[in-house]
Amino acid sequence: MTGAPPDFPESFVVSDPDDPHETLTGLFYMRKGGPIGEVYLLAERKHCNTGGSVHGGLLMTMADLALCAACREGLVGERAITVSLNAEFLSAGLEGDFIEAKAELTRRGRSMAFARCVISAGERKLMTASIVTKRVPRG
Repeated sequence: MTGAPPDFPESFVVSDPDDPHETLTGLFYMRKGGPIGEVYLLAERKHCNTGGSVHGGLLMTMADLALCAACREGLVGERAITVSLNAEFLSAGLEGDFIEAKAELTRRGRSMAFARCVISAGERKLMTASIVTKRVPRG
């Protein structure tokens, strides 16, 4: 198991405390003043499947959050709507792991944006993912 850093949770904020899905499935965190496209989770029993591993669907949710954030970075008044999300599961996350999703924008066009991320627990890579999003005005 890879535990949380000593500054957790003081140096972190809940990524979107108003989103009902994120609140129920997370809590997901961002580092205060940290890069856009980084999402963190301290894995609890409720995040695990009956086999004792962090549920793959939870990792997919985490990837979607980080990747969409990376796609809309610097774009005020826009949303990033997922068109396609691809993932490769590499290793199991475990209860007590401090899991990090780090995403980067790879390309942004007039109507679409593309990004990729790695989700890890310490040195252990759990998943890689890539996304295609549609750029849509907010509101």
